[in-house]
Amino acid sequence: MNRRFATLLLAFLCLPAVPALAQTAVGGGTCTSSSLTGTYEFLLNGRQVAASGATSKQTQAVGTATFDGLSKVTLTLTSNVVGAAESFGTPLVYSGTYSLQSNCVGSLSITSGDTATFTIEAHSVDTTTLQAKAFAATGSDATYAYNGSGTAQPAACPATLSGLHEFNGTGSTLSGSSVAGVFDVAGVLQFDGQGNVTANWTQVSNLTAATVAATGTYSLTTTCLATATLTDTASNKYAVSMSLYSSPAAFSLAVSSPQEIFDGSASVAQTLPTAGCSNSMLTGTYELLLSGRVAPAGVTTKIFASDGAATFDGSGNVSFNVTANTVNGSQVFGAPVTYSGHYALGSGCQGSINLTAGDTATFAVVAYSIDATTSQAKSFAIVGTDSTFAYTGSGSVQPSACAVSTLSGTWPFSATGNSFSGATNTGVQDLVGVVQFDGQGNATANWTESSNTANVSVSATGTYSVTPACLGSLTLTDAAGNKYAGSVSIFAANAGNFELVVSNPQLVFSGAGHAGFGNPGQAVVNAASYTADDTPAGSVFSIFGTNLATKEWQPSSTPLPTTALTTTVTVNGEAAPLFYADPSQINAQMPEDIKPGVATVIVKNGSSTSNAVAVIVPATGTPGISTWGNNRAVVVNPDGSVNSPTSPAKVGDTVVAYFTGGGPVHATGSLVSGSPSPGGLSWVAGTYAVTVGGVDSTVNYVGLTPGSIGLYQANFVVPKVAAGDRPLVITIAGQDSNNPLIAVVTK
Repeated sequence: MNRRFATLLLAFLCLPAVPALAQTAVGGGTCTSSSLTGTYEFLLNGRQVAASGATSKQTQAVGTATFDGLSKVTLTLTSNVVGAAESFGTPLVYSGTYSLQSNCVGSLSITSGDTATFTIEAHSVDTTTLQAKAFAATGSDATYAYNGSGTAQPAACPATLSGLHEFNGTGSTLSGSSVAGVFDVAGVLQFDGQGNVTANWTQVSNLTAATVAATGTYSLTTTCLATATLTDTASNKYAVSMSLYSSPAAFSLAVSSPQEIFDGSASVAQTLPTAGCSNSMLTGTYELLLSGRVAPAGVTTKIFASDGAATFDGSGNVSFNVTANTVNGSQVFGAPVTYSGHYALGSGCQGSINLTAGDTATFAVVAYSIDATTSQAKSFAIVGTDSTFAYTGSGSVQPSACAVSTLSGTWPFSATGNSFSGATNTGVQDLVGVVQFDGQGNATANWTESSNTANVSVSATGTYSVTPACLGSLTLTDAAGNKYAGSVSIFAANAGNFELVVSNPQLVFSGAGHAGFGNPGQAVVNAASYTADDTPAGSVFSIFGTNLATKEWQPSSTPLPTTALTTTVTVNGEAAPLFYADPSQINAQMPEDIKPGVATVIVKNGSSTSNAVAVIVPATGTPGISTWGNNRAVVVNPDGSVNSPTSPAKVGDTVVAYFTGGGPVHATGSLVSGSPSPGGLSWVAGTYAVTVGGVDSTVNYVGLTPGSIGLYQANFVVPKVAAGDRPLVITIAGQDSNNPLIAVVTK
């Protein structure tokens, strides 16, 4: 092996190790009670539904959940209640104990302020701090079946609320102290940063849609809680309670008035282009969770639950492709449905969708989380009606491509739904639990169901599939022989979330799942930049996980072997050459002949085989500059010394930076996996540039390092920049590298 490259690889080993477990696993981690620690915003919803399907009692509350990291929890909420009487804006404090198991699922027991039992799941756990960014809960007390969720509040709360925020919510219309029907809403809140707010929304109640404009005032506390009072043009008043969970502000909210109550969430302030909103902001394919209900006199008689994708062409044409479950006088489960029509976006990124084929329906749409660079909306929310249902829905951008191995590892999930007797709704059904995917089509699920005031535990096993378009199916059978059929839609750029709808003759539920510690595919990274999905064929990548090897190992010769002790790595079934292995990390070369697109990586350590994970192999260069110390670039000065503050490069010096992920090259000889690169200069095929402190450098060579394996280098002249540490960036085919530091002095 090239001695310099062996030294560089040692610099790659800087991510924290995870304690080894008996089972070989890529990615993942282990939860403890300390994974829930600190203060989280908290949205709690409770319902009691009679056997007739009538909602007899309902509560919606927003506030905070504070976990001490050991066993104690306190819920501080503002509650709106509809039952024998109405009670709006009531402060509540509950306290008790909690615990989390290693799979991030656990229990929460309230013993003060109320007596209630919850099953909780933590997810989106930070791999460095091991703190969960969010959690979900379902449970019951003597009155309600509850479902709730929370997200960690920011370390410092914003001083005010400012700008445009999308919001959406769901709830009930009221007639005195009785629930009269379903209620869904989507719109925008405009905060001026000085205590004034303007709201515009579309609301749907049963089959009636209306638009509302309101104005009012708001205030924000230092504990990330806020309140607002709104009055619409018909003089109806609304009280709003908010709990913030990011900065800039995103928040959950609960709204009450004598006419309705609803709760939901509001997005991070939008980044709007100067020209305003246009149809082009909704472009591409988004996952879509679309739900429909009708509840005359408060009795839910018709239900529509579906999951799939919404495709916008950026010019005003839209199609919905969903798997639908319908309870409407009869039960129809798993029916593929396609709707199409037109859409338009206007002021505040609010607009309309009109479906004209497959159904005739009208929706209000709000696009949000506008990307400042591409002007693409990352998400949208809709409410609307057709002749049968009142609809609410939402969507977020899907990944570029998926495979069965995209669903891999432990995925906590939560959902809400209804139970049935034939085609009659008999009650609410809330769930929280975890699904374990092996990355190869097999799944195991464990969840708790809360129905009215009873809790039941369910265990099930089955199979699943995922299409290249990031849509999937799930079939499970529980210990009692009950079968469940589900549809899945994966979303987020890192494929770390999915929406799901599951049905059988006894129940239908819909909700969301989240990778416990991030999608395990994100644990396969460029060996220098530690960025996932950034390893072209021929470059070096790292795998992080548990029980990956029996002990530390490095090869002693080339070509590189494909077995390290008892460990092998395959990419799409092809053995990968190995540079390094230990129980928590492997460094390997992406085989030279792996085609761009989704690839499946599997680690085998003796008789233990890991979960299969999906990675994206890019077609072009995705450079990652090798680093050492405190984010210092591996750069060799003209005298052969490694660049550092005590050994800087001079302006005008020609230096060499080493990196991986350079992508295709114009090779001067054959490229063989695991073997040294050919002699001579093998330039990268993509366009290239090097900058120091943002200033372009003169580049003499960018390509493979002759005689190395998977290593690239950039020979460049240090441009005229101020003395000191300056960020170094290598760009290939438009893709920027990480930006570690190079030390520079002037002559």
